[in-house]
Amino acid sequence: MKTGRKIESYMSMIEKINYENVHGGAYAYVQFMAYSRELVKLLKPFKKVEPQINTIEGVSWLFNEYLAARFTPRQKVIFETKMVELKEVFDYIRFSLRQFEREFPVSGRMLHRQAA
Repeated sequence: MKTGRKIESYMSMIEKINYENVHGGAYAYVQFMAYSRELVKLLKPFKKVEPQINTIEGVSWLFNEYLAARFTPRQKVIFETKMVELKEVFDYIRFSLRQFEREFPVSGRMLHRQAA
């Protein structure tokens, strides 16, 4: 499943974002917003993870709001806290995708696609 691999790669990229990078904390916020936008696009067809999509979008909105402020240690704490919270969200998304793949094997999805 190509979509599943793309989703996994974007979640991994988000999990690997380092606040202490050479470009500063604001860059970590921007990276998160860019990766999460693509992740949300890929997750939209999966209605089961809609609450998780809303959580990801909420964190992105929060980071966008803090981009206008001067970066202090507080922004680092916010970033790290939200990343810990998102780990649980990503674990649920991974679980849901594995469950979807078990319920609808690739061959069955291909058959429906060919019939359409």
